[in-house]
Amino acid sequence: MLQYILFDLDNTLYPKSLGIFEMVVERIRNYMEDRLGFEKNLARELRQKYLRDYGSTLRGLMIHQNVNPDDYLDYVHDVGVEERLSPDPALTKLLESIPFDKAIFTSGHFPHAKKVLRCLGVEQFFPRIFDIIFTHYIPKPNPEPYCQVLEHLGIDGHHCMMIEDLPANLLPAKELGMTTVLVGQGTGVINGFVDHEIEDILELEKVLKKLA
Repeated sequence: MLQYILFDLDNTLYPKSLGIFEMVVERIRNYMEDRLGFEKNLARELRQKYLRDYGSTLRGLMIHQNVNPDDYLDYVHDVGVEERLSPDPALTKLLESIPFDKAIFTSGHFPHAKKVLRCLGVEQFFPRIFDIIFTHYIPKPNPEPYCQVLEHLGIDGHHCMMIEDLPANLLPAKELGMTTVLVGQGTGVINGFVDHEIEDILELEKVLKKLA
């Protein structure tokens, strides 16, 4: 029986079309060029390599460049979300209707998550935020963060639903028994580890009704 829903943050609680995460990516490139002195093309190549090898640019930079994670996280998330996000009454109504505990599970950091939730007007629905610092800077889709979250909550994966905009981040969730929901990818073919696909977070209500 479903007890808990884990929500990703960026491009999940708000539409990808707002471009906020793309701004974060641009700030990552700027950090590598301006703070670390990498040439533009090398910065892009290293970012892709670190994403492939470690799941995040930060993890690679911590391992190979001894980057201070707090400095990095503050820099890359300084994107002015207040200018692009506003209270979302429809999202508030959806979250109010969900009779399960809810938490944010993000590879971003806590201050960014709090700011996004506050701007959307839904901070009160998420008493727990599991961020990249909680997971010791190990990002999704590495399996360790998922196990950490479940252990902290004291529940089995079969009692959880995870909602994400990146398919790869749902594979470890499914392997732990979670019900998986992919947001924003259209209505493509559902693969072996995505249980439900929705175009917008507001369609989650339909998924929950099917499971009732």
